[in-house]
Amino acid sequence: MKSGFNVEISDLYQTVKHLQENGCAFQYFEGPGFDGRTITVNNRKLLHFASCSYLGLETHPVLINGSVEAVRRYGTQTPSSRAMLSSPLYRELEEQLKLIFPGHVIVTQTVTLAHCSVLPLLIGEKDAIILDAYVHNSVRMASQLCRANGTFIIVSRHNDMEHVRYLIYRLKKDGYRNIWYCADGIYSIHGNMCDVAGLQKLLDEEENFYAYVDDAHGTGWCGKNGSGYVIGSYGLHEKMIVVESFAKSMVSSGGGIVVPDRLIADYIGLTGQTMIFSGPIQPAILGSLVACVKLHLTGEIAAYQNELLGLIRYLRQRSRSLGLPVVTNDETPIQLLRIGSMEKTYRVLKGLIERGYFPMTAGYPAIAKGDEGIRITVTRHLTKEDIDGFLSSVQELI
Repeated sequence: MKSGFNVEISDLYQTVKHLQENGCAFQYFEGPGFDGRTITVNNRKLLHFASCSYLGLETHPVLINGSVEAVRRYGTQTPSSRAMLSSPLYRELEEQLKLIFPGHVIVTQTVTLAHCSVLPLLIGEKDAIILDAYVHNSVRMASQLCRANGTFIIVSRHNDMEHVRYLIYRLKKDGYRNIWYCADGIYSIHGNMCDVAGLQKLLDEEENFYAYVDDAHGTGWCGKNGSGYVIGSYGLHEKMIVVESFAKSMVSSGGGIVVPDRLIADYIGLTGQTMIFSGPIQPAILGSLVACVKLHLTGEIAAYQNELLGLIRYLRQRSRSLGLPVVTNDETPIQLLRIGSMEKTYRVLKGLIERGYFPMTAGYPAIAKGDEGIRITVTRHLTKEDIDGFLSSVQELI
């Protein structure tokens, strides 16, 4: 299929368009409000199994009050680039983040814009990037900015540190100066955890080898005070940069670039392209984010984390007992249910919506052809009864 601009329309467009037309993607929820557990789409009330608000904090009164108060004090917009002026809420946020994360944290508008600042700034034409096969598209996109500057890029087998070791050997033999491995902390489709222990072993053993890890789906719901999977479980390695997201479990917006080196932190903050040429996070979001970070410094969050972990374990146990093909190896809020083809996945997804459930499709190119299926996300908004009903419906449909 071609457009009027002589542009070849991709297979991805055809897939997504089909999902949209069948009420499975790119929809608008309806009604006067949002409670996190249910959504109304096309006049049908659905249980929400596609949310990334893992701890269910988007309706927490402390965050709502923080957002409202920030707008009252600072208006709806800070009309200036951070290169000129920043809201005092940024300073308050940065001070609070020091209590959660080690090293130095640079606050950025989004995780994608963080990647677009860091990777082209630190990785040059004499360097090479190893992309994990399942690393998030936002990292791949930013790596193309490096490619335009002459950086060599190669893809490694997913979560296979021995293959990464082999690629390091090859790249060093070919004369590349620095080698960077880019991965996710928790992979956004499969829900599996990065082999951080194996990665840190490589970082210790290999000179001029560095890691850049997007822990967007690990931030908040795990780790002490919500420090995430990578830092919460393994700390911050001296040769690793970790990017945290405040837009998923922490239900605000923006990201944090966590680096072990003060000079590099200043370098990114003062010269990163999207740090100085893009607009700031606006007061309403900053207010809710400050309130959210303060909440994560209380014991309340540990209780929420344990509650969520109980629901994740329940879903995995019930899936096994029903013989459902959940292929995720780890206890994370993202669980991938393999159906086997897009045609079958369409049928199951449409059937689930008809029965009152709204999950997410996992299809090509986000996942290999033949591995397509349903991406289930677990949040504190859901109950064990919700999970039972959902899984029973899946069993009947497949």
